[in-house]
Amino acid sequence: MNREQAITEAFVGLTDTVADDVDPLTLLRRLADHCVHLTGMDAAGVMLVNARGRLQSVAVTEDRVELTEMFQAQVDEGPCIDAYTTGHPVHAEDMAAAGGRWPAFTPLARAAGFSAAHSFPLQVRDQSIGALNLLARTPTALSAEDSRLLRALSQTATTSVLTWSREPLRPYDIVTRTQAALSAKAVLDIAAGMLAATAQITPLDGARLLQSYAVRHHERPIDVAEDLVRRRLTPDAVLAPTR
Repeated sequence: MNREQAITEAFVGLTDTVADDVDPLTLLRRLADHCVHLTGMDAAGVMLVNARGRLQSVAVTEDRVELTEMFQAQVDEGPCIDAYTTGHPVHAEDMAAAGGRWPAFTPLARAAGFSAAHSFPLQVRDQSIGALNLLARTPTALSAEDSRLLRALSQTATTSVLTWSREPLRPYDIVTRTQAALSAKAVLDIAAGMLAATAQITPLDGARLLQSYAVRHHERPIDVAEDLVRRRLTPDAVLAPTR
């Protein structure tokens, strides 16, 4: 598949709000995955703002991204925080050379193995609801073309997430639907933790197994997660194919 075909496939996947097994978090995970595959970055994550006005990680391509995003939220500084608050992309192709821009966050990000970060605001009707974070292990710049592509992918995914219910989007629905996505993430985290504890694996591996089970059974991941949390489904049933 050439680059043009991959870009087309990405946009098609991010506008798929009709399939029964697609939910807002699935769309945001697709956004993170596509952003990595279509650029020279190594990892990506998506953060949404919670009811207290704090950014919270909802989709990542690897565990260390979630740690990095947690660092930003805890110290209240970093590329994602700046992109969200200003409404503009933030680029740090070499965080070590950024001086004292993020004195608390930069050492933590570098300790997690990342040297570059590029963040883009997620916005609907000029209202910021979160940010997309892209990270690289070595100093890495983004071309103007890649920056435009990432902004377009972010806008497409954000619009799809907020219109996923297929009901008309009213101004006050933006907050409600954003919080619904965060609530779903909390349930998925609990379910992934249950699988991780049962199989003695990482939570990220638990999340991947949950996703695989949902795909095989043509269910939404959030529905599988709720069944696990409410004990309507056992961890062993989800883990069975891997044992």
